[in-house]
Amino acid sequence: MTNELAPFGADPSRSVRATVTQGSVERSFAILLAVFAIGFGLANAPQVAKQLPYLDPVWGVVVPSVLAAAFFLVGASVFVQRLVQPAQIATAMLFLLALVSWPFTVAEAIPTVQHPWPWWLCNIGTIAAAMGFATWRATVYNAVVPIVFVIIRLTPVGGGVSVTTAVLEGVNIGILGGAALVLIVMLRRAAASVDSAQATAVRRYSHAIREHATEVERVQVDAIVHDSVLTTLLSAARADTPDAKTLSARMARNALDHLAAAATDGPGEVPPVALPELRARITDAVASLPAPVRVEGGPLGPTTLPAAAADAIASAALQAAVNSVQHAGDGVARWITVDEVVGAVVQVEVADDGSGFDVDAIPAERLGVRRSIVERVASAGGLAEIRTAPGRGTHVVLTWPAPAAVDA
Repeated sequence: MTNELAPFGADPSRSVRATVTQGSVERSFAILLAVFAIGFGLANAPQVAKQLPYLDPVWGVVVPSVLAAAFFLVGASVFVQRLVQPAQIATAMLFLLALVSWPFTVAEAIPTVQHPWPWWLCNIGTIAAAMGFATWRATVYNAVVPIVFVIIRLTPVGGGVSVTTAVLEGVNIGILGGAALVLIVMLRRAAASVDSAQATAVRRYSHAIREHATEVERVQVDAIVHDSVLTTLLSAARADTPDAKTLSARMARNALDHLAAAATDGPGEVPPVALPELRARITDAVASLPAPVRVEGGPLGPTTLPAAAADAIASAALQAAVNSVQHAGDGVARWITVDEVVGAVVQVEVADDGSGFDVDAIPAERLGVRRSIVERVASAGGLAEIRTAPGRGTHVVLTWPAPAAVDA
């Protein structure tokens, strides 16, 4: 079974999705208003039919019919997004027109015990206004409808009820409409806040990704410059024998190939690398060094790691071996082990029994350990540990992935 981890971790945008957005809230509003309008319209159709004998034969039928058509338009707008707001505005305006024109559509005063048929549909008009209009327009609308209804109820054609009854009915309309308006405004603002927070998170995540890519590229460039260019130049400057000159020429060719590969490689273009291939790559790389370095380790399975991680591990191991050849001294035993370990995919140890050094005493301008080993492996999601002391040899342990990544 292949054990491969993504070098940059999981993308949170694929597993986290906002449950409340402005779009989802608006669609829920549209569906609720459609159900409310059609359901209340059909439920109160008998009330309208009951008052037809008191209404004008023409306008008493036309006005309710036009309002019913607006209700069905609200229902149809659920399936056509661009019609949602126009349908809501049309419903609110037609209801207000039906309410204001009530006295002109009545041929005979209705009984006191009956309400004008717009009474049963007041909340549909106020809710449609709250959804379709801006907040201040919806507020004015919710104030006008109760006032108009109170005036109508006080007239003979509206039932001629007492002032107390008319005011109580108007307050009832205002309370329900105002509550709906407040709820709609609060939900819209909450959804807008969610959208804003999500957009900010995505923007910050994108910025972090760009910064991460820039840092990875900087580490790679620093490592390439040190490993390939500076090392080659130093080797060429010190080449005073035919073998040394041949080695310098070979290193120069390798440096050119490395730079060309770095310029052409892209994400996703290189397949994962198996552990036996990684060991073979390290073996070939250290074979050209002027001092012998043996590569050993236990049996390796088919486990793979990403190409970027394999490149980082192999390059860091080669740099550690180069440092050992240059600084550990003559007659020193050098070895590299490549093994699978518990809790990680691979662990590579580059070691010698030479002079060792003080890690804290490395000058800041020296890039070999910091850039070419520690930061290079860390940029690929691994961990590089330098275990050394003056006179006690050096052990460079490279682990991928880093223990924190395995725990996560």
